[in-house]
Amino acid sequence: MPLRRGSALVTPSSPRAWLRVAIPVLKVAVALGLVIWIARRVDFAEGWAAVRSLPVTTISVSIALLLLQALLSAWRWCLLTDMIGQRLKMIGAMKLFMESLFYNQALPSPIPGDAARIFGAINYGLTIKEATLGVVMDRILTLFGLAVVALIGLIIMRAFYGHAFPIPYLAELTALGVAGTVASAVVFSWRRRLFIRFLPEKLHALSDALATFLSHRRTMGIFLLTLVIHGVSVVTLEILVRGLGLPLDWGQAAAAFPPVLLIAMVPISVGGWGLREGGMIISLAVFGIGTTDAATLSVVFGLLQLVVGLAGGVFVLSRPHSGKIKAL
Repeated sequence: MPLRRGSALVTPSSPRAWLRVAIPVLKVAVALGLVIWIARRVDFAEGWAAVRSLPVTTISVSIALLLLQALLSAWRWCLLTDMIGQRLKMIGAMKLFMESLFYNQALPSPIPGDAARIFGAINYGLTIKEATLGVVMDRILTLFGLAVVALIGLIIMRAFYGHAFPIPYLAELTALGVAGTVASAVVFSWRRRLFIRFLPEKLHALSDALATFLSHRRTMGIFLLTLVIHGVSVVTLEILVRGLGLPLDWGQAAAAFPPVLLIAMVPISVGGWGLREGGMIISLAVFGIGTTDAATLSVVFGLLQLVVGLAGGVFVLSRPHSGKIKAL
């Protein structure tokens, strides 16, 4: 039975409906395929022995760092909303950010997590425009900051250790992306009207928000905060390295881990699973770390992220709109 939405008919077999089902299924398939492919090359007995040897202190400190990362991310979100309009209160921002972590870990799409933040921010007094722009700006800044951190890691790997990252042209493509973004931001700040002419009317509000961000006195501070947020992931991984007894120092960690985190952000998997493990194996092989050790490190890191994300489920269960978000 076709459903009428406005003047258009939406049937269960419409391309949009198929895409909403096919994309998550494809992501799950990619994640499972990569995990199975990697699992066939891993010594499970050796990996499990390494996990069992992890000190409780290492696990506790790693979880604390991931919670600190969530706190810093929520703070940055507050600062961004303050630039756009009303400032979101820190307590509310932290609750909503933990909710989004839960959805991002439990579901094969980041959309419900972003929707949780938008709907929640509206309940805390922001307009829908302010809430949406705040989340979009936060996403853009997260991706750009990670690209910058990854580029720094790739430069360290090549300049200080004499190795190129095993994935061809990753350094060049990352550098091109960072340089292109910076150049676009400079031109946008200088000749914004040229951009507006080619932008749909729906994106004019985002254009205003970007202009406000680029000209704000806190811009550099927020960008540095973004680098710190990503740096916390590197520190957490190095602490796990020490706990597992792997021969990787801090300089090598700064070179090896950021590109892996960038690879895990490619939206073809669920929560980066499979992509992160494959990237970790490739990256750490440069420094003589074996497949089993690299995969074990990545899985432990992913599981700790999952623990922190599932902790956000406590806030989800108490929110009246959670059912609507799950349906997205």
